[in-house]
Amino acid sequence: MLRSTAIWNRDSILELLSRELARSIKENSHLCVMLVGIDQFRDIYREHGQSQGETVVGEVARRLTTSMRPYDHVGRYSNEQLLIVTPGHTLSEGMLLGEKLKDAIGDTAIVAGSSKFRVTLTISVAGLDESRFQDDEDLLRTLERALYRSSLNGGNKVVPAGEVMLPKARIRPARRRLPLAIVIPAVLGAVFISLFFIAPAWTCAPLRLGDLLNAGELPPPLPSDCFPSADHPSDAVLQMFDSQRESDGLVLQRTITCTIRVPSGAPGRLVRTRQQQWMDDVYSGGSFQMRRHVLLATTEDAPGKILFTVEICVMPWWKYVNHAGDTCWSELAFWR
Repeated sequence: MLRSTAIWNRDSILELLSRELARSIKENSHLCVMLVGIDQFRDIYREHGQSQGETVVGEVARRLTTSMRPYDHVGRYSNEQLLIVTPGHTLSEGMLLGEKLKDAIGDTAIVAGSSKFRVTLTISVAGLDESRFQDDEDLLRTLERALYRSSLNGGNKVVPAGEVMLPKARIRPARRRLPLAIVIPAVLGAVFISLFFIAPAWTCAPLRLGDLLNAGELPPPLPSDCFPSADHPSDAVLQMFDSQRESDGLVLQRTITCTIRVPSGAPGRLVRTRQQQWMDDVYSGGSFQMRRHVLLATTEDAPGKILFTVEICVMPWWKYVNHAGDTCWSELAFWR
């Protein structure tokens, strides 16, 4: 209960209302519910502050409690409203009780500190017919509407909110639901089958999972007579690599350059011919692919030597899946 007002808080009074409703339905007994609004609360709160406003609420709650039976319930419904649950009262009895409670508050001013406040109440009353099954949410909404309409007309009244009836519950036949153990595999299977027609390359993606997770560098194939060098390729070669990487959507990992010594005279032409033949065999079209790795290679002449340059690139995973889809199924025995 609220210590400042010695009444039930909102959650407690609503719980008591639900219990009394259930009991009145079970025992076919009467029940009366009132929503009490303090007409001057907002003005007091605005002009004198929260402390004075709470003092007024506390005194109103005390007077209401002393004017009712010990087993009637009073609770805080909102800042300016109180909810009263009175078991055994009909609507007409509740209206008479409401007038009594209104007079108990309005006849004597409330003292709060050095101030005195003349307070009036507006009370909406609902009596629940014992032959009807009631719903607490509909009841509260009806009480609020009746209290609001009366407050707009000046307040200081006790008004009937009318009886609220809950339609009898309709029992709907239970719908049969498929177990998740069947639904989930069926959905996954349908998605997998649809990939055959929408994106065949992605259907083959699980076969490439190891390649997608491993993006480590591979050692590039180099000519046997090519030795690591500190020389750098020319700007023209680098621009050619940049253009090819951009067009193929590759990501550069590192660049390796080695040197092939070329003797002067006729044997030099043989070295270049042998080197070009090796390039054509290993780097067909100037590139070599091993899973996600793509190696771009080229040669260029330098004084007394041939510079052999390789760029180690990696293909992004989404591009690799699409690219590998054309050859993926050929690796499956049942597809051949």
